[in-house]
Amino acid sequence: ARETIKYNMAATVHTLLAVCVNLLLFPLGLEQHARAMDNSPTVEPTKQFDDDSQGLSGGGIAGIVVGVIVFILLAGLVLLAIALLLCRRRTPNRVTERPLARVRLPVKYEYSRPAFLEITQEQAGSAADHGQRTVLVPNDVSRMPWLTGYAETINAGKSDTNEDQASIHVSTLLSGEPEKDQEGKIWYVVFGIFDGHAGTGAALSATNTLHGHIKDRLSRIRHLLAGEEAEVTTEKGPGLDCITEPIQTESLVIGALEEAFAEMDDQIRRERETYFIKGGCTAQVALVIDNKLFVANAGDCRAVLFTENGSKITPMSQDFTPETDRRRLQTLAYLRPQLLGEHYRRIEYQRRLRKKDIGQQVLFRDWHMSGWAYRTVTEDDVNRVAIIVGHGKRARLMATIGTSRGFGDYDLEAPGGQWIKPFLTPVPEVRVHNLAHHDYKPDDILVMASDGLWERLTNEEAQECVQAAFERYDRDERFYTKVAHDLVLAARGTYGREGWRTVKEQLASGDDITVFVVPLNCHRAPPKSGCLGETETSNETSDPITYASGPPERAVYENGIVRLE
Repeated sequence: ARETIKYNMAATVHTLLAVCVNLLLFPLGLEQHARAMDNSPTVEPTKQFDDDSQGLSGGGIAGIVVGVIVFILLAGLVLLAIALLLCRRRTPNRVTERPLARVRLPVKYEYSRPAFLEITQEQAGSAADHGQRTVLVPNDVSRMPWLTGYAETINAGKSDTNEDQASIHVSTLLSGEPEKDQEGKIWYVVFGIFDGHAGTGAALSATNTLHGHIKDRLSRIRHLLAGEEAEVTTEKGPGLDCITEPIQTESLVIGALEEAFAEMDDQIRRERETYFIKGGCTAQVALVIDNKLFVANAGDCRAVLFTENGSKITPMSQDFTPETDRRRLQTLAYLRPQLLGEHYRRIEYQRRLRKKDIGQQVLFRDWHMSGWAYRTVTEDDVNRVAIIVGHGKRARLMATIGTSRGFGDYDLEAPGGQWIKPFLTPVPEVRVHNLAHHDYKPDDILVMASDGLWERLTNEEAQECVQAAFERYDRDERFYTKVAHDLVLAARGTYGREGWRTVKEQLASGDDITVFVVPLNCHRAPPKSGCLGETETSNETSDPITYASGPPERAVYENGIVRLE
């Protein structure tokens, strides 16, 4: 399209120049014609006078010609300006597969806070105040599955809204045969945290639809989870290059989560053609099913187990930043160097390069290296920016984004116009913890939180906060909510003369903060009937929990002790 515009512009300019030249020569032709008429003996003076009086004078013709020329030149300049503007207008990157929007697309999911909070309009307005940063907790904690604790607060002004989202979903896997479903019902609970950036569109999409993809993938392996087939085996025989060892159901659940994450990201890609989905998000999901805890993490959210009265720390996820995901990013750049464009390089040097380093030996590492080695610096190395800039929480992919995994970000471009999405992946890391192998107590918990918490609290500092809450609060139905509330306060801090500061007078977190505190001792029984997240209305394939005849087991608190009834 750009080449066509340039061709048409050149043709227009050529035509205008030709017209202008002809108009400039036209008065000269009239003057030569008049001289010829004066020298002609056959023309009578009276007739010549009449012709001159009926025609235009030389000055009048010249004025008209000049006016026409000026008009055409002005029109040409206007057309030229329009053509230049069209050429300078930004065209979409071919790999985005999306043209520039001619009309504003509708929003599929309006902005809102998690439904399980059940907050009022007044509470929502107060929570949106960046100066106050009110900590929100569910209004009715008794309806949270297993009395799970939850707390959140908005950022200190980084974005207009709270870009974090969270979800809870409780459901069962149905086979379509009522007798079989009653005998071997399989229930599960999903907790999700989605940390949005550059907009809330991707986080809202994941909050409302990811659980549907998880349910769909789990439904395909329901017969294996129900024990109808003890294990998955492949055909055995001589010369067959295939896996002959049994595949455990645990691996099938991991595969289901990985597939669900990939499908979620692909759904965002497809729906961008019809809906306005802005930004991206990291994602972390905790799935409790079959007495096992599966934590799927794509991004820099974090999940940690605090057990043995909070004294033992067990990480259940890894923070995926450009630095921790370095080898995957460099390998991709090695296989597809065109993704780096003209401004970025794959190789990482131990320090920032300068022109004086050309020809010198500097420590570096590449896609195939876990250690460091020396390399001679070239001019091209100095002129290009490393694909990973900075370290720790300050690490950025192509000097733009601080995470390497998640959903969305299909419109994200690095300085220089390079498209970043090919380097981002929705594939999560899934870790498994067998809950049945431990005799958990009420003080054994799983803490899930967005990076707004972890950018200011280490695992050890969070442990101190949890242990202090264990000593401070009674084990009532609001116990886990109070723990979540204290964790948010510890990272948010208080506002003073120097801004938001922690109790240690250190810079507090200015990001959105979202925290789940899930008890681990209730995994043997499904959440009580009527809990929040039980009826899933946002997906047609969802269904509420179904119970066998008789009252179901549920977790209750009495005299500071949790028990099942």
